[in-house]
Amino acid sequence: MSSWNSAAVSGTYSEQIRLFRNDWSRLTPPEIGQWRPTRSVSVIVAAYNCQEKLDLTLASLSHQTYPAELLEVVVVDDGSEPPIELPKIRPANCRLVRTSDHSTGWGSASARHVGAIVSTGEILHWLDSDMVVFPQHIEAQVRWHHVCDEAVTLGYKRFVGNGWSTPEEISEHCAAGTIDTLFRIEDTEPHEYIEKLINDSGQLRQGDHLNFRAHVSATAALPRSLYEAAGGFNTDLRLGEDTEFGYRLAQAGAVFVPEPLAGSWHMGASHMMTKGDALRRYNHPHLADLMPQPRYLRPSANRSWAVPLVTAVVPADGSLELVRTCVDRLLASDQTDLRVKLVANWGEITDHRRKILEDPILDRRLLAATYRSEPRVDMVESAPVSAFPSPYLLQIPSRLGVDVNTVRRLLQVADEWQVGLVRLLPVGAKSPHEALALWRTSAVSRALRVQRPGEPLDRVVTEVAGERWVSGDDFSVVDLTSLPEKALVSPKPRLVQAGRKQGQTVTGNTIPVGGIRSLANATRFVARRYAGGAAREVKRRMHRS
Repeated sequence: MSSWNSAAVSGTYSEQIRLFRNDWSRLTPPEIGQWRPTRSVSVIVAAYNCQEKLDLTLASLSHQTYPAELLEVVVVDDGSEPPIELPKIRPANCRLVRTSDHSTGWGSASARHVGAIVSTGEILHWLDSDMVVFPQHIEAQVRWHHVCDEAVTLGYKRFVGNGWSTPEEISEHCAAGTIDTLFRIEDTEPHEYIEKLINDSGQLRQGDHLNFRAHVSATAALPRSLYEAAGGFNTDLRLGEDTEFGYRLAQAGAVFVPEPLAGSWHMGASHMMTKGDALRRYNHPHLADLMPQPRYLRPSANRSWAVPLVTAVVPADGSLELVRTCVDRLLASDQTDLRVKLVANWGEITDHRRKILEDPILDRRLLAATYRSEPRVDMVESAPVSAFPSPYLLQIPSRLGVDVNTVRRLLQVADEWQVGLVRLLPVGAKSPHEALALWRTSAVSRALRVQRPGEPLDRVVTEVAGERWVSGDDFSVVDLTSLPEKALVSPKPRLVQAGRKQGQTVTGNTIPVGGIRSLANATRFVARRYAGGAAREVKRRMHRS
């Protein structure tokens, strides 16, 4: 056990630290053994027909450096035959629960979720039942959660093929501080693709929106509050649940922190090592429905999914013709992984007797009739602040009409620059408030947690993820109110793609906002782009409609 330094500063939260994307460099966790932890931890071990390996795991957990009074271990038996029993060598605060006593579900996701709801710790630490963890394993990860409530820590492991030890030997090596020499490194294997992902991205600090792929529940820890904010494990999944949960953690604004000091041995190869092709074949349809990213999961066919890539929000605040044209242009985009939320007071629509053609809410009734059978349009009473679990929220005024590739190109800008907000000023706009805005859900989630009272959300999103401005002229967005009424019609099966000069990039011109680049600079930039161009744009749109 470590000698705790009572004079050291106790662990405190640092909500005021606003991390930029996944760069956790500003965090300064305490040195191992040189601090006094304050947060309780629940280690959740899902177990199924694995008594021999579980005995080794619990033997190693009985020698953790984290204070015993703050540590509990919850073993969740997911229907083992014969039932799991707690061995003699185990942590002081260790208990056994059974999935069937708390849930009708089964599988690792259900077992872990049961462990989460019956446990008491402020921090949840997942651990597989075939892991032998080094004495500082828990402490090394949990120290990050004492300085950041957004951290998801990832422990390290090496896979041991055979020649496993006994609980007694594990206990002796842990007590002697030699557990890391129990096996020869050359006889074991790293978690290769995970470590490659981590190493190729500066320990995930320079990683992108796909950092969540490093989340593996064999050993990982996070605050309970973040677990709840992300919705917990999907208990309908039987495999791949750690990847899908990692995706939702990313959308909830998590910061993924790999912790090499949290070492361990994994008894036996992983399922992906031995049954990779079969696992991928099984996981693909399940994960594709729930995860818009990575994009290769979803084929190019125009199918609908449980979680769309883009949630577009359109206020139904204009005429039938105007709003319908706006929405139908969105639906005709070449980015078909999109769902529209049409916002209005739909509850005001009743079937009372009225003068049909003089109805004051006639346009709203006609819009409801237009889209009542369209599965990609939801009629909602209020606009959502976040698109969670969709990765992008697109806010578009009903007076604007997008071109066939506008949404796709906005997504390309967002991902090329990894920004939390992309804003587009249309031709003729007189104020930045008239902009079309594409918000990254992960940045919005984090901003909402650190936002101070009265602080504009867009300013916080820019601080935690960055922002870019683009020109509506470059992105072929038209002001529908400038068109004659006869031009307010639904597009043909696909809008004609706007032509580009040779050498012009697909994303057009962008300008960053933040730091020395002010909103005023961005506004002046877009205004210069539009000088003399508004009339040409309207004329071209009228000709093409």
